Amino acid sequence: MKEDCVFCRELIGRKDTNFARLYPEFSSRVIAETDDLVVFPCIGQLTPGHSLVVTKAHYSNFAEAFNALSDLAIQLKSALENANEFLGFKSKDTLYFEHGAITADHGGCGIYHAHLHLVPQAGGVKIGSVSGSDPQSFKSLMDAYFAIDGAKPYALIGSEQSGFTTESLNVALPSQTIRRKVASELGCPVWDWREAGQEKGMIDLLSRKLA
Repeated sequence: MKEDCVFCRELIGRKDTNFARLYPEFSSRVIAETDDLVVFPCIGQLTPGHSLVVTKAHYSNFAEAFNALSDLAIQLKSALENANEFLGFKSKDTLYFEHGAITADHGGCGIYHAHLHLVPQAGGVKIGSVSGSDPQSFKSLMDAYFAIDGAKPYALIGSEQSGFTTESLNVALPSQTIRRKVASELGCPVWDWREAGQEKGMIDLLSRKLA
């Protein structure tokens, strides 16, 4: 647990977090979990059900977590299946992306705890390169992760419909670059999660979890 990490604090039930500030009526937003992963709805949803897969222990990104946890591929597959089932969407119609930053020097949104975005009903979105580098293409999410050099920051994006791409980041990406590009493709006027207030979609999801 890192004291300065908002996800670490949230996962142990602390109240000094973005989620607790916006939704004090809910003690947790977890909708699926495995031994080492949780899934919870994202603040500032780009589509209904937009969620994050987050490691319980603190890793800077999923490449680091894959190097540390031998069965993470199995757990990630289970977490994604359970999350998509709960959300009521098909995995093939879901877009996945991660800005695999390691520190603030690599850009990002101020949260350097591994989190993979799961965006339902966006599987047809195609972004291409996010940094100007030539991306590598893969058929599956797991193939993409197994090929990433965890010593370097990276970007990963794709879907079962279109395949997955990764690129090594030689320059720092401005805050929420991938999220902003996805929002533009989806026609979402607000892409910055920090501008979100209470969202009806979040409340509906968490109320359904408790029903």
